[in-house]
This record gives sequence, structure tokens and C-alpha cells, in this order.
Amino acid sequence: WRDQGQTTPCPYWDLPQETVPPPPDVERRVLEWLDDAVTAHLVSDVPVAAFLSGGLDSSAVVASMALAPGREPPHAFTARYVGSGAEAADETPLARALAERYGAQLTVVDIRPDVRTIFEPIVEALDEPHADDSAIPTWAISQAVGGLFKVALTGTGGDELFAGYRRHLGLLAAQRYGRLPAPLRRAAATAATHLIPDAVGTGRGDGLAINRLKRFLAAGDGTPADQYLDLQLRSSDALREQLFTPSLRSAITGNAARERFRRLDAMGGARGGLATALYLDYKTYLTDDLLALSDRLSMAHSLEIRVPLVDHELAERVFPLPADLKIGRWELKRLFRRALAKRLPKAHLRAPKRGFVGPTAAWLRQELRPMLVDELSPDRVKRLGYFDANSVSRLLDEHFSRRHNREGILWELLCFSVWHRLFVESAVRPSSRSPDSLPALIP
Repeated sequence: WRDQGQTTPCPYWDLPQETVPPPPDVERRVLEWLDDAVTAHLVSDVPVAAFLSGGLDSSAVVASMALAPGREPPHAFTARYVGSGAEAADETPLARALAERYGAQLTVVDIRPDVRTIFEPIVEALDEPHADDSAIPTWAISQAVGGLFKVALTGTGGDELFAGYRRHLGLLAAQRYGRLPAPLRRAAATAATHLIPDAVGTGRGDGLAINRLKRFLAAGDGTPADQYLDLQLRSSDALREQLFTPSLRSAITGNAARERFRRLDAMGGARGGLATALYLDYKTYLTDDLLALSDRLSMAHSLEIRVPLVDHELAERVFPLPADLKIGRWELKRLFRRALAKRLPKAHLRAPKRGFVGPTAAWLRQELRPMLVDELSPDRVKRLGYFDANSVSRLLDEHFSRRHNREGILWELLCFSVWHRLFVESAVRPSSRSPDSLPALIP
């Protein structure tokens, strides 16, 4: 702020831009930095619990909690899914193995897609359109933990710091793939559109491997920021354009995300490669999605979530390390895995990445289908006026028939429809909400 009244927004902190050489015995140092961060986040006037899956990040946090001097064995909570697709998403055996190694008390929380009782409260707690399908397990775990504890640690942020997403490998591969002649790449992308996921959708990921291949082959020739955005998009520009009604299509450019990625990449030094990907993860996915979701859904149950892997001192030490140290040719989180090799059971180091999400594709075809069909019925879609009813019906048919896995965009449409009904439509008709709250909900 200046005396003349001008204000200039600027960040008070940012991730380091310069790459630094690794210290001697870097794997041991990573464990020291991790323990320092966890110990700092354990400072509390009340007992501290933990969220635990079978993944490296939450397992690393719980192990560090157990090894903290003067601390009782931690109490960890893990999700177990019930219903269609549950077996492929079950990580409780890994969680139990870690709990047994460190003497942690483990509480298993059964997650059932009972949308009649939890879906609307989740949308209300998020307060704005938000479509991450980890919302259901996050809500259920927070509800269970919040009944016993007021503070819990999670492993959020490890993928962004240590390079744990498949798209990180995808970006490095895309840059090599981009050296092929453009006509050959266009032909491959066109041919990929005819692939179907996992035949009848029974394989692990329910066709996501094929969908990732399609995104990879369709990634454009632009900057690393453009390519990284293309690898994350759940639907193509053409599909989204068909989805909007003509009036909405004429009012938007469709380039907002691309422009934001380019602007953020420039702000971070436009270093390219993995450094660009991790920086953009921090500035977009971690900030706007994961942290916003976990904070709001946990606080809906009066539970404070702490994220030691997002500790700024830990980030300042790990982020500037060379990219080839963090990731191997086909190995995600290489540095973190090697650092944790003696702390975690071997099964944790070999387990495939699942993420903290339920079997969304199966739920949308089974347990969530009645709600999905009701919220996205042609009459309702036409009445809202945002989306083309025929395009929405086609997406539903493709997902139900297993011709394509449309879980991403259908989940987004479902979340938007419920949010719109609760926050927008309720403002123009009698509602059980307090009248005093309505002006704050509608701009």
C-alpha cells in the first residue's frame, strides 16, 4: 500500500527458483527434514491423530509420528470401501501392516456411497462448485476422526513435492514424443480416440490407463505448461465445446486455464520439465483443490487438518533438488522411496498408486446411478440452460455402457448440479435456509 492509495498484490513467499546440488547422503537428510516437519506439526495442546492409506505419503507421516521422541504410538484412521468396485480400491492390508510395524492403533472406517445422507452436506460444506471425487472418503474419515480428535496429520503434498503423479512421467515422455513429426502424432491421437477402456471395464482403474494414453497422445505442441495442462484435462476441448449451450459457448473463451498455467509458469521461472510440473501443481492443484477440500470438509466436523509435507521449510529444502534425483525413467518418487526403504514394509514401496479416492466409476454406474440420472435428466439440464441435454445424455450412455470411462466429467456435472440446486435455485424459492444467509450465497 502506498500513501497515494495504490495497492500492489505480491506473494510474501514462493518456492525456490534455483536448482541446488543435493547434499551428501541426501536420502538420510530427507528423513531428517521429514522428521523435523512432522515434529513441528505435532505441537498441540490436544492429542493428534493421522489419516493413513496404503500410500507412501501418509505412511511416511505415521512412521515419523511413531518415531518422534517422547510420543505415544499414533492413532491412525484408514478408509475401507464397501460396494461395487471396492476390492480394487482397498488399501486396508497395507495400512494394517504399517500400524503393526509401529504399534499404532488403527481404526478402519467403512465408506459406503450413501449419497442420500452425505452428498448434499459435502456440497454445502465445500460452499462453491468443487468436483474432486476424494470428497466422499475425506468427509467420512473426517467425521470419524472428528468424533474422537480435534487435530490430525495427513500425507497431502507428498506427490507435489517428490513427483508422485503419473502425469509427471507423462510430461517428460511428452517432451520426447514431441520430437516426432507432427503428422505422425496427429494420426496417433486420432487413432487413440477409437480405443475403448479395458474392454468391459473390469481392469484396475476401470479404463483409466486407456484414458491416460488418449490424453498423452492428444497433448499439444505448446509450452511445457500447455502440455502439462493437456495431460490433466479429463475431457478434450472439442467435447467441452459440444457440452455447452450456444449462449454459454459464446460468452466464454475456454482459454482461462491455459492462460493461467502460462502466467504461473512464467512467474516460477519457466524452467520446463519436471520443475514446471511441480511448480504448477503447487500453485493450482494443491492450493485450489486438495488443501481447500480437506480444510473445508474436516472443519465441517470441527477437525483441524495439518499437512507436514507442505511445511514451507521442507519445501524449501526438497523442491530445488535436481529433477533426475526425484524421479527415475519409469519410477515415481525415486528419492522418497529410497529414503523410506528401511522405514516402510516392502509392500508399500511396490504398491501401485491409487490416490485417496473411492471406486468412482463403479459408483456412478451402480450406487450413485439413480441420483446421477435424476440430477442430469434432460428436463433439468434444459431448464438450467448451461449444458446441451443431448451431449449430457450421450456421456451418461457412454459411461453406463462402458464404451468410455466418463467418471471425471460426470462427477463434475453431478457436483455442479447439486451445488446449483442448493445455492442458486434455493435463493429464488422458499427454503429452510436462514433468509439472512442468502445474500452472501448469491453474487
